[in-house]
Amino acid sequence: MSARKPTRSACFQPDNYSDPELFANRTDLLEDLTSTLESFLSPGAPGSGRILVRGHRGVGKSILTRAALDRVVETLGPLAITVDAARTGHGPDAFLRHLAADLAREALQHTTDQELIKSAELLQRFAQTSKLTVKQVKQWSSSLKVDATAKSRFLDTVQFEFGMTRASGRSRSVEESFERAVDADFLRDLLQEFLRDARKAGQHIVLFLDNLDQVGYGEVEDDIQRVSNLARHLFGLDDVVVLANLRSEFVSSDLRKLYSIEKIVPGLAPAELALIAEKRIAQAGETQRQALAQAGFSAIIEQLSHWTDNAWSLLSWLACFDYLSMDFAPSDARALRGALLDFAERRYAGLSRHELELLGPVYKNDKHKFVTQVELDTHGVTQELLGRAIRFGALVPDVLLSPDRYMLSPVLHFLTVTGA
Repeated sequence: MSARKPTRSACFQPDNYSDPELFANRTDLLEDLTSTLESFLSPGAPGSGRILVRGHRGVGKSILTRAALDRVVETLGPLAITVDAARTGHGPDAFLRHLAADLAREALQHTTDQELIKSAELLQRFAQTSKLTVKQVKQWSSSLKVDATAKSRFLDTVQFEFGMTRASGRSRSVEESFERAVDADFLRDLLQEFLRDARKAGQHIVLFLDNLDQVGYGEVEDDIQRVSNLARHLFGLDDVVVLANLRSEFVSSDLRKLYSIEKIVPGLAPAELALIAEKRIAQAGETQRQALAQAGFSAIIEQLSHWTDNAWSLLSWLACFDYLSMDFAPSDARALRGALLDFAERRYAGLSRHELELLGPVYKNDKHKFVTQVELDTHGVTQELLGRAIRFGALVPDVLLSPDRYMLSPVLHFLTVTGA
């Protein structure tokens, strides 16, 4: 066929999972997760629990969890706080600061309990600074009319920490110039006391921790441990339902001890992947849709949907073809794979086409399996190449479970295709 370059529609947007209408309708999974949340939040339920939703990148963990949470909020009315680690920046301090600020803001919008309102206003201010003096806290307390008779656990903790008189009779003498770092540990303590006050006031709360793994870098062992440490802080919170999303390669035996329920989100079937792609195309303008149709994108989608079970991978591939001139038939699997190799060479700068080709055959029987250094070595993947593949994101090390096992990046799944 003659070369044709489709009009740039940018309709595939692989990193956009915010709109449920652009994703597959996974009814059974949605009903199951909704039912689990209801078991913690219905009248008479404990109002406290720890739920982990895990799966590989791009299988729909976030959008599934958001949909279940929306249902529960609509029917049972808990206070729902969502913090996306992909947007907070790296490290527990940044994450907890966002969490404290969002929790305070939501409480101020929905609670009528006057003491909880004062606590929320104070928590909001703590979330916005990294260091505080006694003088500053006294000024804030005065402006908010927080007095020594406060029965709030949160306010009591603040008053004790900064040497202010409290109803309980405990005392701590400190200078007004005394400065306290508002670090992750202190924020976590403040959050716990605030949550206890909220439950005492009859308010159910769900903390949804989205993309929890992204507070660290997947290829750096210290940062992966940081993810585990943050999960330990957050799953340890009481008087709240903690709901978190995490990529499977971050789940260790130690982490499993922190939560009571685990929901695994499997990959998507070819028909589900095709539906997602078709919905994205439907969002484009008429001219763009015609250009995609003329370029044979329905045939491309049909072929590629059988090469992965990962929506992020599929949409990344389609976004690549959306901007490429195509001088081959969409049904030509070998040509499609070759075009994706061109794309991978650009995406994974520092890895040659030949080096990328060495990775695929190791995984051809199972796109998601972990392999050892020995297996990689038998396919010509040297230690030096292994290091570069991890650095550029082509391989993900499962360092929490074993330091010598690796997984292929989902966007490189096409390398496992046989007969190409």
